[in-house]
Formats: sequence, structure tokens, C-alpha cells
Amino acid sequence: MAIAGANVSTERRNFFMSSAQLEALEKKEALEQDPLRQKLGSPLRAGARILSFELCGDNTAVLALSSHQAKTADLAALECSQAAAKHAGPVTAVAVLGKNYTVGGSRIALSASWDKQIKLWPVDSPQTTLAVLSGHSDFVKCLAAHPTLPIVYSGSADKSILYWRLPESADALAQSTGPLKIAPFKTVKGQHTGQIHALCLDPASASILYSTGSDASVRAWHAQTGDAIASAGGSDSGDWHIARGQHKTNVFDCRATENTLWTASADNTAIGWDIDTRAADMVLEHGAAVTAVLPVPQVGVVVTGVRDGAIYVWRVSSGTPEIVREIHAHTDDVTCLRAAGRVLYSAGLDGTLRRWDIQDVLGFDGGLNYIPAELQTLESPQQPQQQRAHEQGSSTSAMQSALTEEEERELAELMSDLDD
Repeated sequence: MAIAGANVSTERRNFFMSSAQLEALEKKEALEQDPLRQKLGSPLRAGARILSFELCGDNTAVLALSSHQAKTADLAALECSQAAAKHAGPVTAVAVLGKNYTVGGSRIALSASWDKQIKLWPVDSPQTTLAVLSGHSDFVKCLAAHPTLPIVYSGSADKSILYWRLPESADALAQSTGPLKIAPFKTVKGQHTGQIHALCLDPASASILYSTGSDASVRAWHAQTGDAIASAGGSDSGDWHIARGQHKTNVFDCRATENTLWTASADNTAIGWDIDTRAADMVLEHGAAVTAVLPVPQVGVVVTGVRDGAIYVWRVSSGTPEIVREIHAHTDDVTCLRAAGRVLYSAGLDGTLRRWDIQDVLGFDGGLNYIPAELQTLESPQQPQQQRAHEQGSSTSAMQSALTEEEERELAELMSDLDD
């Protein structure tokens, strides 16, 4: 006998799901059928959830997929390769080695997985494993590769950061009779008390490695030795770190510029930290967990991605952060943001990788919600609730977000820097 008020269903997918979960699933499926979202950002469909990605040259990306594979993607043809680097669990992170470290003319990529392993493989031949890096005792969560040295960094659910030194010449990888077995040369453990979620190098010299994780702290390490970076002189002593407090919970992402370190957290904020003083210079408040952050200093903006799939573009050059554009295209969590020149790329758990022309996004004069002119006839009458609130209940904010003539001139000048 059915219980009054209970959900009764014969669909297997509905088993063990609450009413709220079913409602969220139905909403997501409706969004996936929205003709506008099917076109926005010229989506490349990977066929699996994209957990992370890295760019490799002008028209290639390397994708970390939930289907236990890492693949390359042709960004011009909007297609994924059939060949794949295969793991025994979801692939959580990828990285690409420097342009001068190649095998047979091909760049080299790395993929990390829940299977605790990191694999090296040619971008032109993902199915060929050149080396296997083993040393973590739990899921590998993140990767970073030094741009000029054969050094790789990994962070794990085992609370450690491992440093790996590859052969000085990539020829040694090609000449090996089988996948080369590589052990870490440095283990960093004890300072972070939770899982390591993200790693990034300082862009100026790649001499400092920053790490963040589930303990909500941020720490800094010498990129070649793994030693903790010392704090500035004076009364401040000890190692450089940002303690839990400003961020209340998991920090999912970090990206550095010359003077600022940006972090994204499950506490619904992205924060810009002064690297010298470790002060929180800017706090970007969101309505959902912030899962990705990307500063684009050339044009004075920071881009954030959140758990509900939205992307926000913040103007930060004036000192007071302000949302100047929103993009509602992904139907699930945004997992990664990257940029090359004037093109912004975003990926998400909806299995799509999308591209956005930064100049078009910033120069758009149709309000907060970015919809390129060629797609405006497809605009759905069922807009996200948050978008409607901005457009209907906050016209002043929308007017403030429009670029003035002076700002448009400045933008044109800044965009010329991106094209260089």
C-alpha cells in the first residue's frame, strides 16, 4: 500500500531520490533542452563530465573526464579525439608540460585520477603512456607543471603535495621500452590538514607554488625545493600562509597575478589577496559556492564560475568590485576557467567546454546577461530567477554596468594588449 504523500515511481533513476533532488534533476533537464543554452558559447560536447581542462596551443585542449579518461579536443572543429589516456577512476586533473619538452614533435600532457596515479602521454597520441608517477595514497585532486623546468606538482586527498622531477630530456621517455616509473623527489605534508584542491604557480617567475584545500587555508612553497616560503620581515614571522577564517570552508581554486592571489571557495566568495601583506583586498560575494576563478588583469576583470553553472565577470580595476556581465550557459557546476589571448574558455559538469570572446562580452550593451546578437532570437522566456532579479528589479545596477565611451576606448586599448 502506498504511503500518503510519498513519491511513487517506476523509473529506476528516481529510486532513492528525494522530492527536492527530483525537482533539481527535472530543472536541469529542462535547461539542457533550452535552445539558447544549446548554442551559447559554441559548446564542445565531451560525452562525459569535464572535471578540469588545460589549453595546449591555439586550437587544442586537454580534458579531464569523469569517464576514467583524458582526451584531447580540437577547439576549432569542436570535437574530442577518439583516443584517450585511460585510468581506473575519474580523471580529476590535467596539465601540459612546457613547449620545449616534447616527444616526436608533440607536446606532453599529464592526467591524474582517483586511481592515485599520474600518467604522462603525448598530446598527439593520448593512448601512449610514456611514464607513470606513483606515490599518493589517495585520490589525486590537482596538478601543475612548471613552464620551463621538467618539474610537476600534484595535490591529493591524502593531504600531501608531491614534487616530481622528470628526465632532463624528453628523449628518455621515448627511448624507454615501456612506461617509465617515476617516484616523487619531495613530499610536502603536515601543514595542510585537509585535502589539496588546487595548485598554481606565480606567473612572473614560476618560483612560488601556491596550494589550497578543504582546510580553507592557503600556503606557499618554493617551486624547486618544496620548502615553505618565509613571511616578510619585521614583526611578522613564520611561513607565508593565509589561515582559515576569511574563507570558512573548502577553497576549490586559486590563480595568481603579479601582486594578487585569487581564491574561490564553497563559502560563496572569491577573494583577491595582496600577496605581500596577505590582506583580503577584494571579496566577491556570490549566491552559490564559487568553484572556479580566473583573473584577466589585462582588462581589469576577474571571472568566476559557480555551482549553479553561472559565470560572472567582475570589474575590479576601480577598486570596488562590480558585476558587469553574467553568462547563463552551463546547466551544471562550472569546474574550470582558462583564457588565451582575448578568448575565455569555460567547462562544467554538464560535459561542455564553451568559448567566449572577452571583447564581445565586455562590450555587450544589452544588459547584464550576455547573449550575442546572433542568438538573441533564441532567448528563452524562462530566464534564471537570479537573472530576472537583476534585469527587472535592479535597473540601476544594469545601467551602471554599461560601458561609457571613455571605458569603451580604454577597453579597445586593453584588448590590443590581449592580441599581442
